[in-house]
Amino acid sequence: MFLIRRGLALSSPGFLLILLLGAVPLTVILVWSFWTWDPATYWIQPTLSLDAYAAIGDAGRWSVIVGSFGKAFLAAFFCLLVGYPSAMAIHFVATPRWSFVLMAAFTIPFFTSYLIRAFSWRLVLGRTGMVNNFLMQIGLIDEPLDWLLFSDFAVMIGLIASYLPFVIFPLLLSLRKVEPNFLAASQDLGAGFLRTLFTIIIPLTKPGIFAGFLFVFIMAAGSSTEVQMLGGAGAPMISIMINDVMRVVNFPLAFAISAVVIVALFTIVLAGNRVFGLTKMFEDFK
Repeated sequence: MFLIRRGLALSSPGFLLILLLGAVPLTVILVWSFWTWDPATYWIQPTLSLDAYAAIGDAGRWSVIVGSFGKAFLAAFFCLLVGYPSAMAIHFVATPRWSFVLMAAFTIPFFTSYLIRAFSWRLVLGRTGMVNNFLMQIGLIDEPLDWLLFSDFAVMIGLIASYLPFVIFPLLLSLRKVEPNFLAASQDLGAGFLRTLFTIIIPLTKPGIFAGFLFVFIMAAGSSTEVQMLGGAGAPMISIMINDVMRVVNFPLAFAISAVVIVALFTIVLAGNRVFGLTKMFEDFK
């Protein structure tokens, strides 16, 4: 009891600061989303209304929101496809030294900025980039492929490359819950690798799968650098749409879009926690 009280006393300032840093901006976003924007003065009026939420349906904004969630879903899905085998190799196969090397390989790209990493993909996917040059040299194509860059394909490559490490760390944390005795028992009963994978490993790592998916999905849904650098000037995304709305000082509409996105993400988190048991990842830390 003494340690618990001392722990609460020490952590209270930190919790209070986190609450203020998170709650204050969200409260401002929610309140201002119900204010009114005056197009005559290009400024907001403290008059409560639902005009900003109604305006989300104009100019194809809903399609941008749905499209952004679709891209984020695909990016998170492909990150899981690549990240799950990688996490299994690090946890089950690699020695501690090689685990360190592999983890470093995944994190080293983060030593530079998002802008530089996204721009580097232009040098790889462009008309005179590495991919087109290689395909032309081996004779597969006669002229450069234009769809490699400034397309949804390029955006997806950029999102996966940027956020792949965020799916591996929760998976590694979740794989620690797979008891070696379970794997040994499965092997003794004659189960092969795939049967063990689908009946033991994946069910026990569902919280980590969802946590990794969620990290990538949320960050990809709010990304703009990869979309602008690799998707071209006209590529739609939630963050770009909000930025365009903010340029005309229509803060209520920008905050209404943000509020809708936040509510949607909270709904996904709560539903996912109910289905996949996200809180089970932290049971061993109590």
